[in-house]
Amino acid sequence: MRILLYYACGVFAAAQLGKFAALSPLISRELHLGLAAMAALTSLLEVCGATLGGVAGYWLPRLGLRRGLSLAVLSLVIGSAAAAFAQDVVTLTLARLLESLGYLVVVVAAPVLVARAAHGRRQAAAMALWSTFVPVGMAVGAWTYANAAGVMGWRTAQVLSVAGGVLLWLGLRRIPSAHEAALADEHRHPGRTGVLLWALVAAFGAYAIAEVGLLALLPSLLTQGGMSLGAAGSWTAVAALANVPASALGAWLLRRHGARSSTIAVAMGLSLLLSGLCFLGVMRDGGASEMQAPLAVAINLCSGVFPSLVFALLPLAAGSPERLSLASGRLTQFGASGALMGPPLVGAVVERWGWSSAGGVSLGLSLLAVPLALLAWRRLHRGP
Repeated sequence: MRILLYYACGVFAAAQLGKFAALSPLISRELHLGLAAMAALTSLLEVCGATLGGVAGYWLPRLGLRRGLSLAVLSLVIGSAAAAFAQDVVTLTLARLLESLGYLVVVVAAPVLVARAAHGRRQAAAMALWSTFVPVGMAVGAWTYANAAGVMGWRTAQVLSVAGGVLLWLGLRRIPSAHEAALADEHRHPGRTGVLLWALVAAFGAYAIAEVGLLALLPSLLTQGGMSLGAAGSWTAVAALANVPASALGAWLLRRHGARSSTIAVAMGLSLLLSGLCFLGVMRDGGASEMQAPLAVAINLCSGVFPSLVFALLPLAAGSPERLSLASGRLTQFGASGALMGPPLVGAVVERWGWSSAGGVSLGLSLLAVPLALLAWRRLHRGP
C-alpha cells in the first residue's frame, strides 16, 4: 500500500502538468494572456527540477524524505488554491512556482521511498511502475480538469487539486514515522556519484528532449496535416499513455533476466534506436497525419521501455541507500532540463529548417543516448 500511495503522489504531481494544458484556453481568455505566456506558465512546473534537482537530492534526506513528500503535496495544494484566486499573470506565476517546488520534491523523494519500500525483484517492478507516473498523471490531469472546467469553470476546477492533495497528505500522515527510519539512515553523507550514474542520467536527459519535444508539438504537426484538433489531442494522449505497456515490458525483462543481464543492454539500445528511426517517419514535411499519428504511438511503445529500465537501475547506479536520494535528484535535474529544452529546441528547428530536420535532430538525440546508456550498463555489469 505504501508503494501505491507514493506512486499516487507522483501521478498527482504530474497531473498538474495536464491540468494547466487543459485549462490554458480558459485562463488565457479571462486574463488576456498570449500563447507564449501560457506555454511559459505551463513549463514553469519543471523549472525547479531543472535548476535545483541535484540540490534537492542532497538536502532532502536531512529533512526526511517522507516529511518532505508531505510538505511537497501541501505545496501543490496551496499553489493550486492560489491559482484559483489569481487576477493577473504575476500571481499566477508565483502560484505556479510554488507548484513547481512541490513537484520537484515529489519526483525526488517519492521514487526513493518506492525503492526502499520494495525488496529484491519487487524493487525493479516497483521502479518500473514509478516510471509511468508522468504519462498517467498528464492524461488523468488533462481529462479530469478539462471536463471539470467545462462544468464549473477553471477557477473552481482547482478544488480537485486541493481535495486530492489533502487526501494524499492525510494518507502520508498515517504511515508510521518509524518505518522510514528503519529503512535507511538518511542523515549519512551521500558521497560522490560515479560515471555509471552520470552516464545513465545524461542518456535520460537526451531521451527527454526528444520525447517531450515530440509530444508538445504533435498536435500542431497533426493539425497541419489536416487532422482536427480534437483528434490530434486524442492521438497525443494515446501516444503518451503508450509508455505504460512499454514500462510493463521493461519490468518483465528485469524480472526474467535481472538488471545485469546483457538482455537489458540490448533492450535499452533497441528501445532508443527503433524509436529514433520512427521520428523520421513522424516528423517530416508533407507527411500524412493518418500515418504520422500511429507512428507517434509506436515511438512511445518503443522508447517507453528505456525510462522504465532507467528508473529500475537507479538504485543500483546509486551504489548505496545513502546515495539514492542524490541519484534521484540528478535524474530529476536531467529529465526536467530535457523537458524544458525539448519543445523550444524542436520548435526552433521546425521554424528554421522544417519538420524533416526536426526528425533528424530527434534521431540524433536518440543515437546520442545509446552509447551513454550502454556505458552505464557496462559499468553496472562489471559489478561494485
